[in-house]
Amino acid sequence: MIAAMSENRVIGLENRLPWHLPDEWKHFRKVTEGKAFLMGRKSFEAPDALHSAYRNVILSSQKPEKTELDVEYAKDISEALALLSGENEVFVLGGATVFREMLPMAQRLYLTIVHTQVEGDAFFPDFDPDEWVLASSEFHDTDHKHQYAFSMNLYIRKAAG
Repeated sequence: MIAAMSENRVIGLENRLPWHLPDEWKHFRKVTEGKAFLMGRKSFEAPDALHSAYRNVILSSQKPEKTELDVEYAKDISEALALLSGENEVFVLGGATVFREMLPMAQRLYLTIVHTQVEGDAFFPDFDPDEWVLASSEFHDTDHKHQYAFSMNLYIRKAAG
């Protein structure tokens, strides 16, 4: 699972990211390169969405008649997981509903915290920090390309028991 959220958990506003962070995008591309993506239809259709050059599975109750990219559609999480069952690693890209449904199954959480509070209409779900270990964190300060400071974090789910 990979996401960027503000300190007040915002991940989107009107189907767009509420910030422009080029180095965070580079991190996203590096981490997800060659991996399968699972996302909701709105996230897939967002103007600033990135798509996998390898494989995209889109959750949608209706399959569009035509799409420019080679994508697969699933009507629900069960169907999506069946389609992706042979994959070694799958990145869940959102939106909010997909994050909420998939978070209990996630083993790794690449979560960038954008150090600001912004208006939004889509939010990352709450999660219990006691269930996760912070494996790495890299801070990026503001500069001429980055309006907000941010921290790129990797959380790994603790083993059950």
